[in-house]
Amino acid sequence: MAVAMYQQIAEELIQQIRAGERPVGSLLPTELALMASYRTSRNTVRMALQQLQARGLISRRRNRGTMVEALPGGVATFTQSLSFDNLVTLASTAQRTMLDSADVVLDTAAAKALQCQPGSRWCRLSMLRSVAGKAKPLGWTDAYIDPHYRQVIALAEQQPAKLLADLIETEFGRRIECVEQTVSCCSVDEDMAQPLGAARGTPALRVLRHYRDAARAVVIVTSTLYPENRYSIVSVLARNA
Repeated sequence: MAVAMYQQIAEELIQQIRAGERPVGSLLPTELALMASYRTSRNTVRMALQQLQARGLISRRRNRGTMVEALPGGVATFTQSLSFDNLVTLASTAQRTMLDSADVVLDTAAAKALQCQPGSRWCRLSMLRSVAGKAKPLGWTDAYIDPHYRQVIALAEQQPAKLLADLIETEFGRRIECVEQTVSCCSVDEDMAQPLGAARGTPALRVLRHYRDAARAVVIVTSTLYPENRYSIVSVLARNA
């Protein structure tokens, strides 16, 4: 899957900051210089710089330029109508057990189920989510990651309490700006029944999430199946004034 030019520029600048090539307090090249260096448009350069600015790595002021303010390594902060804090809490309390990973190309049926393009390429990571003190897993997750970030799988095994989105932002600088969530009913199939400790055909919730960056590009797709009575979602609907 091709990585957008603005993201390539952002990642390269972040690596330069991390390596000390552009130390804290130094100025980045001007927009015009970056446009010439990468042979791209002003809009593309600005989108790349917005990625760094959103992470607090740089500040931009008129008549001064773009200054490096911090080293990479912070954790993402998310804001959306349904609090992202619930996902962070889930990651820290329901830790993952890795099952397997593989490079996949989505056929028509899989693409429809994931609401993605047929023929798109992903790195799939299958895992169980478990809560301490509970005899049975909370659920089964298949995560589909942009292949550009395949090395995040090793990081996920080393840091089981962190969201994949956090790992990608910390290591690569690609910030997730929103998560679209779709909840539907399904049942436990034969392949998942034994690992989940549930009978085949048991009613379940399926939660599909699309993790998108500032340009609305999908970076991660997760599909999680929760057998009945193991997970619930509460939404608050407020009346407009």
